[in-house]
Amino acid sequence: MDLREMSDAQVCRHPWETARAAAVAKLLEPYLRHGLSVLDLGCGDGYLSRTVFQDVAGSRVTAVDPNLSPEQLAMLREKGDGIAYQTELPPEKSRFDLTLLLDVLEHVPEDRAFLAQVVARHAGEGGRVLVTVPAFPALYSGHDFSLGHYRRYRLQELTRHLTCAGLAVLASGHLFGSLLLPKYLLFKVADRARGSEGVGSWSGGRMLTALLKNWLWLENSLMILLARRGVRLPGLTAWALCEKQPGGP
Repeated sequence: MDLREMSDAQVCRHPWETARAAAVAKLLEPYLRHGLSVLDLGCGDGYLSRTVFQDVAGSRVTAVDPNLSPEQLAMLREKGDGIAYQTELPPEKSRFDLTLLLDVLEHVPEDRAFLAQVVARHAGEGGRVLVTVPAFPALYSGHDFSLGHYRRYRLQELTRHLTCAGLAVLASGHLFGSLLLPKYLLFKVADRARGSEGVGSWSGGRMLTALLKNWLWLENSLMILLARRGVRLPGLTAWALCEKQPGGP
């Protein structure tokens, strides 16, 4: 979530955000084990890490976001959720079982160099890395620009970058297939970027939120299932689950 809205007590979170967290949990389910060490880069208000890892006994989550203000950092640390929030990357030799780069690379000017650095310094040998990015460069619009996106990605392009960074891609695919057409019509054809505030501006009410959340959850679950069987349907988000290769950079 946008760091301007940080309360878990709000009436509704954006259904995209809750569905995204559910999709991440589904992708990571085989690897969630006792004592898991996690690095969540670009954690925002920490909602995703709290949702996915709160029931993983003994998990140790380091959540990093350089955009956290001192006040926001203090608020998050007061939650007592066991997550270590910070604004800077951990020391160079800190290694993690699982590294999350969820909607991060599109915000980085030198994305490939940043990715290689994170993998080399923080992904443990044989550790998993999950990456999500906005998909399809042709959909890049003023809305992306307003969100600080330098680019959108083709799935093949993303997996190529990951391989070059020393990762073996275990599975890949897309999410949010039903949002492709609305994205194109609203932000590419109608150019509705002006005034958009991202997921933090959602005010759809409980009933609509529940309906959309359930639909997106079902859709993403099906897309993940098919992707694991080699059938990759198009969607608004591209994802790749990777493993650090032995002797990698």
